[in-house]
Amino acid sequence: MKEFFEEIAKAVSDFKFYQKVKDFTLTKSAKYLLTLVLVITLLLSIRFSLDARKGLDIAVDWAQKNLPTINIQNGIVTVDIKQPYIVSSEDFTMVIDTTGEVASLDGYKRGILLMKDRMLYKESDVKSETYSLSGIESLRIDEAFLKSARKNIIWIIFPIMVLIMYLSFFVARVTQILVFSVISLIAVSMSHVKLEYKQLINIGTYAITPSTLLGAILAFLGLNLPHFWIIYSGLYLIFIVMAILNCRE
Repeated sequence: MKEFFEEIAKAVSDFKFYQKVKDFTLTKSAKYLLTLVLVITLLLSIRFSLDARKGLDIAVDWAQKNLPTINIQNGIVTVDIKQPYIVSSEDFTMVIDTTGEVASLDGYKRGILLMKDRMLYKESDVKSETYSLSGIESLRIDEAFLKSARKNIIWIIFPIMVLIMYLSFFVARVTQILVFSVISLIAVSMSHVKLEYKQLINIGTYAITPSTLLGAILAFLGLNLPHFWIIYSGLYLIFIVMAILNCRE
């Protein structure tokens, strides 16, 4: 890993490093990209998991204070409470009604409606989804269940989050490298630098490091810059061009 982090430092700070990069094997470049994406994925997954844990703690505390015990047997909901049961928190509303009196969340901005055999989730006035409960054989949602969920669900979420983020980050970076390789060909033609397409892919793989790190840092800090894709693309383009120019014999 020492060599990997040294390569990161050189890819960001030393354009002459790309004189060596151009002659790397594609396997070495691919390994570098896979490792870079993995490190960033793990760091961001830890950050997002902590946020998810905080959100989960808030949700569980709210549920313990406001929700009755809910039993689901063979997809049928039973609740020992006067219905419809309605409880709201800011712009989110939870409605429990197994009688059929309430069939929608019209009039509410966001919320969940738990019915006799299905659940409706409303994200906004234009987006809502209904889920059947027929696949649930036996489930009791009470204080013990909520405490167990608080303790264990994060360990279920984390590996799924890592896998999804890793695959999406890697595919996105490969796509960007291939798209910007067209610009690399133009830069080579205009600067009269003799480089093969394989060498341009190597350069593009390492030159994507600064943009990727910048995006990861902003995500880790929870910062959202408007039109960041322009900054990202501009920085990547600068490093590609400067790297190619430094590969002149």
